[in-house]
Amino acid sequence: MFPAAVIPIILVEFCERLCYYTFSGTQKTWLQNQGYSNSQSSSLNLTWAMLSYVACFFGGWLASTRLGIFKTTALLALVYAGGTYLAAFAALPNVESVSLYMVGVFALVTLGAGGIKPNVCTMGANQFDPEDPKAEEQRASFFMYFYLTINVGSTISHAFLSSWASSGAPQFGVSLEYGYFFAWTIAATFMAVACCVFIVGRLCYRKVERKKEDPVISLMMQTLWTGRDAAMGKLAMLGWILIPVVIVVSFVNAFEESVFLKVFAIVVAAVCILSLVFGHMNSSYLPAGGVRMCLDTVPVLLTGNLFFNILQSTISSVFLSEACQMDTRSNRDDFSPTGFQYNGDFFRLANPFAIIVVTPLLDTVIYPTIRRATGRSVSIGAKIVAGFSFAIGGQLAAAAIEYNRRGSAVLDVPSHCAPFMKGTHEHVHMSDANSYWMFIPYALVGIGEILVNPVLQMIAYEGAPPEMKTLLQAFNLFAMGALPNAVASSISQALKNQVPNDLNDGNLPAVYFVNSTIGLVGIACFFAVFRNAPDRIKALGGAGPSKEREMKAAVANDSSSEEMDSDESESSNGNGC
Repeated sequence: MFPAAVIPIILVEFCERLCYYTFSGTQKTWLQNQGYSNSQSSSLNLTWAMLSYVACFFGGWLASTRLGIFKTTALLALVYAGGTYLAAFAALPNVESVSLYMVGVFALVTLGAGGIKPNVCTMGANQFDPEDPKAEEQRASFFMYFYLTINVGSTISHAFLSSWASSGAPQFGVSLEYGYFFAWTIAATFMAVACCVFIVGRLCYRKVERKKEDPVISLMMQTLWTGRDAAMGKLAMLGWILIPVVIVVSFVNAFEESVFLKVFAIVVAAVCILSLVFGHMNSSYLPAGGVRMCLDTVPVLLTGNLFFNILQSTISSVFLSEACQMDTRSNRDDFSPTGFQYNGDFFRLANPFAIIVVTPLLDTVIYPTIRRATGRSVSIGAKIVAGFSFAIGGQLAAAAIEYNRRGSAVLDVPSHCAPFMKGTHEHVHMSDANSYWMFIPYALVGIGEILVNPVLQMIAYEGAPPEMKTLLQAFNLFAMGALPNAVASSISQALKNQVPNDLNDGNLPAVYFVNSTIGLVGIACFFAVFRNAPDRIKALGGAGPSKEREMKAAVANDSSSEEMDSDESESSNGNGC
């Protein structure tokens, strides 16, 4: 059983993801209605996702060095709700302000997401008493169910809010033109309620002592600076310096049409990633201690997250574009231009549904069966390969569906979620292809997610000393969302000729084949990096809880006593609930 204090913490994540995926599934279509092209709206959607994860560094820093986890989460959850309400106001038919929308979503919502994402995960894991001999097993299970909760929240978004946004909600008397205002107002209200419940639950939370005097960021910078004379130290510093450059270039690239920017964005991202991976492959040039423990995990977290989430990013870009040009009508006999249509994001419902179904199967049936049969837990490597394989399968399935769509007749019905036809204010017409086929690629990617992402979250949590767990979670989220979306945004712009407003004029399957190749390269790169990871990281997969504790004790004994003294500062002040 999980502690009761986990419930309001998970509720915040549930509602944050509901809001996030509502924007992720409707932002592209709303921007298209404001005149943005298919590829540019996809690129902006990915850039917004990138900024949301970049903000995790700010949220992690604020929680670790200034306000603490609780106050940071509560404050920025309110900011998140305010940004969502502002976006809803900007979408009113008599307002339709892109500027207000950008302030609400690209500024306030991203800031709020940055305050919530790195903190609720750590705060939830902190509710387990470290003195409990089953604590590690319970935390590993928590990360899996935490990820499941994320997808329960997104289910509401995909099933209802995205389609209400693009087609209105006639059952509630909401016309098409008020759809976005209605959907985004509901999302904002969910977030506001979750924030109130989180604040009320304050007395229930298990408190972990925070050493306010520890300058975590400064300590990390100082430690990196000590390795400046080593060749790998210089390489690592180059990678960290290039991170803000990657972010800025990717952001500008989403708005500007420039061949130079496209090439430059990809080159800078590649140099940044390679520098961080090779620079921290062997951190022996750094002094032993908590910072080095964190940096040891960087290559594994970066490689696994980058390649997998480039594949995963397609569910909010090209999968959505493909679904929107299929027959999305709820009534196939209704050929009117104003009839109710499902948003292409509706079919993304298969993604969280697959996760919700597969998660308990993995946790209670598949993993235990393998453990009993082999005498050891399923390895990290096995989970990663399986996860990548499902995601690649999703790309290939989408390519096959697209070939079928292109061979279908074009209906005399404009799609509410497709872009405008070139030079007009009429949406591209849908093809006579059943959009329900898109459930398959969405589900395959979802199964891949539950195999890969919780594993990397667990590595990030277990790989850091107590006072740095939030910051390492922030980096993990950055590696999960910011860098992959930055790269995916650049790829989207580079391949924009293959994804025009009317997909019949392009070559969408080529994009899926490129992504599949990236996935295969990702598997090889992950194993090359994981093979050189510290033993304590490799022990997290397949060695079992008792072995994990032995490995951590060995690392603690090898680390400097001064650093380890600070690592042991975590203490419980009570378990209110």
